[in-house]
Amino acid sequence: MKHASIIPILLISVLDAGTLFASPRNTDSVFVCRDTDSSGRARAVWPAYYYSLGLESMNKARNSEGRERTEEIIEAVRNFQDYIRCSESVGTPVSSVFRWNKALAHYYLGQWKDAISELDLAEKSDPYFRESYILKGTILLNSGEYEKAATYLEAHLSKFSEDPDFYYLLSSAELALKNDAKSVLYLSSLRDLIKQKDSNPKYPEFVYLSLGKTYFALGQNTKALFYISGYLEMRPENWEIRFLLAKILDQLGKFSQAKKQLQKILQEIQGNSSVELMLGEMYFIESRSMAAGYFEDLKKKGKLNKDGVLFGLYSVLNSRYSDARRILFPLKEKFPKRLSIRLGVLEIQKRDPNINKKEYIRELVEVASIALQSQLTTLAETLLLESIKITEEEKLDPRILAEQYDFLAGVYEQSGSVFRSIISVRKAIQYTSSPEDSKKYELHLAFLLRGNPPGKIQESEEIIQNILKNDPNNHYAYYLLGIVLFQSEKLEASRGAFEQAIRLEPKSSVYHFYRASTLEKLGRLPEMEADLRKSMELDPENPIAYNYLGYHYSEKGIRLDEALDLIRKAVELAPDNEAYQDSLGWIYYKKGRVDEALLHLNLAFQILQDRNEYDPTICEHLGDVHHERREFADARRFWEKSESLFQKKEDKVRIREKLERLRTNPVSNKS
Repeated sequence: MKHASIIPILLISVLDAGTLFASPRNTDSVFVCRDTDSSGRARAVWPAYYYSLGLESMNKARNSEGRERTEEIIEAVRNFQDYIRCSESVGTPVSSVFRWNKALAHYYLGQWKDAISELDLAEKSDPYFRESYILKGTILLNSGEYEKAATYLEAHLSKFSEDPDFYYLLSSAELALKNDAKSVLYLSSLRDLIKQKDSNPKYPEFVYLSLGKTYFALGQNTKALFYISGYLEMRPENWEIRFLLAKILDQLGKFSQAKKQLQKILQEIQGNSSVELMLGEMYFIESRSMAAGYFEDLKKKGKLNKDGVLFGLYSVLNSRYSDARRILFPLKEKFPKRLSIRLGVLEIQKRDPNINKKEYIRELVEVASIALQSQLTTLAETLLLESIKITEEEKLDPRILAEQYDFLAGVYEQSGSVFRSIISVRKAIQYTSSPEDSKKYELHLAFLLRGNPPGKIQESEEIIQNILKNDPNNHYAYYLLGIVLFQSEKLEASRGAFEQAIRLEPKSSVYHFYRASTLEKLGRLPEMEADLRKSMELDPENPIAYNYLGYHYSEKGIRLDEALDLIRKAVELAPDNEAYQDSLGWIYYKKGRVDEALLHLNLAFQILQDRNEYDPTICEHLGDVHHERREFADARRFWEKSESLFQKKEDKVRIREKLERLRTNPVSNKS
């Protein structure tokens, strides 16, 4: 990984070269050094004389190559060392700029430890000298010390919170560490910064490609599509990334668009087997008639490997089921999640007169699950409806039918068809003969009914209460009841429901957390704190309780050091969560650390912007911090945005009061 491109070759000195090369008139001055020239004669020189010689050697190195370049840099290091010796002898301080120049020379010689030693001294001399941080971060990255690089750069980010180079190095470190959440966070920040200011022209490509690949790895294909498409607008000739785009479109079920991308690649790189294979599988999933023509064309060109996937699918289309079985059944075992193969196997089984109907139904349901994972909800629905039809025709166990309808409800739920999902769950309840399954489906129904839409809270509560009459030890039912009662603002009853859930399942961190949120609303703060700490103890990797308690302390203005530790932990566990970044920014503000506050509030704001969303509280906090920094125009902008987003009257009134105080007396506007 090479990052030297963001480092300038030389920081130009402002010293007068003519004066530097002249001998001092007063050789008894305390500011000069005794030295000998190349012929051995004594002389007196200014300390900066050696500095200028070092800079001159670095300039020569800039225009040299190979051994000559190395020798010039070595000469520069000698002169820089003489400068330090001379400066120390006369008591002249060595500047951070000089330390950086010497570090740069060491860096080019591969003497990275020496370079870092100089940069540490530069940082000590001037904690806000940006170039020393950039060079040190680059060295740590190039030496493969990614964890050190990330820790170091994060520790100083608040000093340079609007510096694209800082975010570039940080995101590079996090990408190397495969810390996806932090990679997305810093890449998104870099993306927003390069829109606002001039920076390295390669950064947009780096950002869009890195974000696209990261989101694809995370399974967030819609976002991956946006960024990879943006990258290809800048680099349309990158056929490898165009193939990645086709994969993303394939997983999103956008077959026609995916095919266009694959066909573009084949126009430029004819005979690419990976592209031809993917295109063939896609045709088979989407349209059997189009697949038939495509496979015939490949056959004419001699590109159908008789043991390959495409030949197996081609055999299915031509009703040569023995050949298809020979190829596809072993491939199914090897690639159980490959949709085209599983669909081919289904076609073979469908035409097998000896197939066990239960086995075929099981295959339909499994393939529906794979289709759903690829967001092909229509295909999943089709397969499930076929499985339901056969189950009814064969008069199989109604419990199988109930399971199918409950699964179908999940498909509708994922596609946003809430009411169809409710109808399917009701059918699952209707067909089941198992009391345990019936409770499971009824609780699924209650969960759906409590949403908005349909907003049927009362019916949801009645279903849960009826279940609890017959099954008073169902801890999940109590938990769901607690949520429903909380939505209805029946706080004491909600607390009681969570109490019962915890009594029956005391090791659930989730149950303790939700009871804590109810206890806060009831004003029972010591009990709330105890529940949050218990939630942390039971699930130390879940950030939600850390953030909740830390933010509570910061709002009350108490135990701020502990609040900071708690919220830092939440951010460490989920750095791409805007609420946790907002909490961390707010606690820094409360502690008077406004630069760090602004950094994390900006990160929170950028995370939401990536989703085209805004949050009134984050905007209010940003307004408060900008006001503290006397950046009154920014304060007004964020407060006005916050006031437009808040719904409650008391919130709007509070923001309007801040805006009015800003108008009449901008310097004094404390809440």
